[in-house]
Amino acid sequence: MALPPERARGIGTPGLVFFVLAAAAPLTILAGFVPLGLLAGGDAVVLGFLYPGLVYLLFAVGYTTLARHIPGGGAFLTYIAAGLGARTGSVAGMIAYVGYLGGQIGFTASASVFASFTIETFIGISLHWLPIAVVITVLALTLGLRRVGVGAATVAVLLIAECAIIAVFAVAVLANGGYEGLTLTAFAPGKWVSAALPGVFVLTFVAFVGFEQTTVYRTETRDPNRTIPRATYLAVLVLLVGYTFGAWVVLQAAGQSRMDALLAGDPSELVFTLNDEFVGPAATAIMLVLVVTSFFAGVIALQNTSARYLVNLARGGLLPQPLSRLAASGSPLTANFIQAGLVLIALVVFAAVGSDPYTQIVTWTNTPTIVAVLVLQILTSIAVLSYFRRDRRGESRWATRLAPGLSVVLITLGLVLLIARMGALTGLGPVGNACVLAPLVVAAVYGLIRARYVHPDRATLTTLGADETDLAEADGFVGTDPALTPHHPNADHHRRTEREG
Repeated sequence: MALPPERARGIGTPGLVFFVLAAAAPLTILAGFVPLGLLAGGDAVVLGFLYPGLVYLLFAVGYTTLARHIPGGGAFLTYIAAGLGARTGSVAGMIAYVGYLGGQIGFTASASVFASFTIETFIGISLHWLPIAVVITVLALTLGLRRVGVGAATVAVLLIAECAIIAVFAVAVLANGGYEGLTLTAFAPGKWVSAALPGVFVLTFVAFVGFEQTTVYRTETRDPNRTIPRATYLAVLVLLVGYTFGAWVVLQAAGQSRMDALLAGDPSELVFTLNDEFVGPAATAIMLVLVVTSFFAGVIALQNTSARYLVNLARGGLLPQPLSRLAASGSPLTANFIQAGLVLIALVVFAAVGSDPYTQIVTWTNTPTIVAVLVLQILTSIAVLSYFRRDRRGESRWATRLAPGLSVVLITLGLVLLIARMGALTGLGPVGNACVLAPLVVAAVYGLIRARYVHPDRATLTTLGADETDLAEADGFVGTDPALTPHHPNADHHRRTEREG
């Protein structure tokens, strides 16, 4: 069966991988999270990246298997609804959206801080972070309204540049033998069960957030049943290897003997200081710029993902229908504007009360992001078990039973450890941490209540995310007629005519 024209022109495996890697922002993880991980757990940070990567490779088995059987671009919310019911899917959808909204707010604040610092470094002008945040949000909105391939191309260029500067740093460190000789002690048997590991999981699990985006773009992807699994596994594998190797390289460059001295000042300067030493100031200046573009690439990816969540929630009846309107490019229209507006409102409020954009806004908005994602991954794995409970639909026992079952156990353990150590990341007490997580609770309650007003047959048919083209495919024909586009007034009549014919 030939692909419809919009699918034939859609995004492929490289584009999906670029979006995932951009959301993960590898340079920002290397420069921002690795130093904090060294503070929290010393060389345990190296294996700290390896563990979540292995867990997510396991999770991806059931996740991508279910994706082959469920139409729609709703990702977590679609699959949870299919396996656990529309009401649970409604709760999951709202939690997902609020989590990713927080992620974009934090990324935008971070990008603004580093942009302000970079501008001051190069031209000596000191700018407040908020006006820069406005510019970044408007640029992300502009790209979000374009055809998804345009955003993918922009993200690809930025990602290649930041990976190149990381590679230059790594080669220089390895060529010089590190600060005191290369060593593999971070991988010693005792390190695999180190008591310091839980202290870095809060940071390292966050580093992988975003790999579910491969299924969010299902309706805009070429041959999604092949492209999505390949892109998912490839993205997680690249992040696993890249983060683990990058953390090990930083450890070699710093050296155990002077680690405490290097971290005594501002930990965020560690990688730049080491790059100065092993590569040179000119390369460090480039790295500063690329940290900004790395954050910006993450903002673009989160803008795209969040807007599509709004579209899918509107199609499922959880949010007002106007949010499902699409631009001529096929990208979300109203949802993109609403997403950008919410980000700006939040940042203006934070700025008005004097919150620090890096030490407070980032941690307060991104902590709910990782909590939300872990909850959704647990529910998704349970949904896989439920969906294939009576009929494996030709899939293996490993993909439908063992892998998702192990994922539930391991991800739940990660969530428990994260919440137990949450105060170390946010700098808040129990009451403050409860306030940080409150938006997720409110979203869940709204989703549960709102689900009562969604017609069960519609919610089940669309699995809270399928668009009309997906439904057409599920019914045995592919609709390329404009009448099959979402919310076209003649769509229902067209489908009835096809069936009667």
